[in-house]
Amino acid sequence: MGKLTFEDIIRLVEAPYPDFELRPGKTALILIDMQKFVLGEHYVKAAVKAGYSEEEAWEAVREYDERVKNVVKNVQKLLEVCRRKGFDIIHVRIQGPTDNPRHTAKVNRKIGLIIPPEFEDGEFIDEVKPLPGELVISKTNGGALSGTNLDFILRNMDIDSLIIVGFLTDQCVLATSIHAADLGYDVLLLEDGCTTRSKQLHDAVLLAQKDVCVKVKKTEEVLKILEKLPDKS
Repeated sequence: MGKLTFEDIIRLVEAPYPDFELRPGKTALILIDMQKFVLGEHYVKAAVKAGYSEEEAWEAVREYDERVKNVVKNVQKLLEVCRRKGFDIIHVRIQGPTDNPRHTAKVNRKIGLIIPPEFEDGEFIDEVKPLPGELVISKTNGGALSGTNLDFILRNMDIDSLIIVGFLTDQCVLATSIHAADLGYDVLLLEDGCTTRSKQLHDAVLLAQKDVCVKVKKTEEVLKILEKLPDKS
């Protein structure tokens, strides 16, 4: 027997959050803020507008942009399989109802995060944009459940578990996953299906939630589980 650790003692007091079944009709895929303003291009445009060169701007955002693009690739794979298997797909976006800042949540308004309907970089990223018939929920705050009727929709659809992906890990993804767990949903976060501006912060947020209130798995693990399910008829 190895040296006793605090983690060992924690597991004597409370069990890891259990695995749960992913089932069409009972599990929904929730895509959080997969919009163009999270891409590196958006930040580069802001830096160039402020007087910096495009080259130095790209150098500053390159590592972040690579992580974002890897997330998009992983979510695109998951999205294709979930569609084929018949899972409910819900796209959540930040978007104000008008261009009036007073119609945006105070928390976002205070930092200048105003996304009016006509904002070009507020559009969905092409690889993961909604198909006709897929639900699109707009919010002006962080969590997808606190400022929308998403919980009402999910309960009326008899959904009891969620796969959550998107941006940013420490902000809207975190707010949504903890709120969903508190409301009684089983939550699965994709470790490589979300990210934020710092990899260290991303890792810390997932570590804080893993096996406490959510399950955390990699995309390939989840794809193997889903591929065992029959395609929708």
